Amino acid sequence: MDNRLILPLLCAASVAFAAAPFSHNEKPIATARHSAEKTAPIVTTFDITRPKDDADKLRFTLNVRNNTSKMLELQFPDGQTHDFAVKDFAGKEVWRWSQGRMFTSAMRSETLKGKGKTEFEESWNSKGQHGSFTAVAVLRSNNFPVESTVQFVLP
Repeated sequence: MDNRLILPLLCAASVAFAAAPFSHNEKPIATARHSAEKTAPIVTTFDITRPKDDADKLRFTLNVRNNTSKMLELQFPDGQTHDFAVKDFAGKEVWRWSQGRMFTSAMRSETLKGKGKTEFEESWNSKGQHGSFTAVAVLRSNNFPVESTVQFVLP
């Protein structure tokens, strides 16, 4: 594929994903929605926003919603419930939220009420980074694992 077409295509893809409601203090960068089907028990959205007061910061938010009327228990193998990573155009990882962090080794769970939701949010300082990237959000649940990706461009 011609390299001159890749950047405009990635820009168009990121604009297409940026159609979610955000607070007035943040600028949407990209959004991805994930569910196997409309009747899936868990539905997730993965949003990337930039706070208006910090041009170098990106906020990653993984929203998890119970799509049923029954309580659901998310089971985790250890203290880490989620993770976020950023990969460059070549697929090389440039940032991972969990890198260098320690988590308990005890299994844990989190209960979501019927139609309830929870969110996992972390920030990345993207200072000095330019080009096309892929962000990856992971819900590390044993019984409802989710991995969602979204592409975005930093000018």
